[in-house]
Amino acid sequence: MREKKQNEVADMLVLIVQIGITMIVPIIMCTIGGAWLDGRFGTKYIGIIGFVLGAIAGFQNVYQLVKKYLKDTKSPGEIQRELDEKTDK
Repeated sequence: MREKKQNEVADMLVLIVQIGITMIVPIIMCTIGGAWLDGRFGTKYIGIIGFVLGAIAGFQNVYQLVKKYLKDTKSPGEIQRELDEKTDK
């Protein structure tokens, strides 16, 4: 039982790290790309556009990651129903 709980905690920590990386990488990459384009073309707004696009991409990636995780995870109600069915037999 204790080992299962440790695995659940480790899985949650991995998910939190994945969410952070999945969110920050597109923001950094798009902001750097936008700043480079600003320097190349002598503008001052492409970096901001890059940041916004990176944030949108990051949120989309996080949404897909969490959606996949929740699809693979049983809800507390499902777990309780399974336990009730086992005790009824």
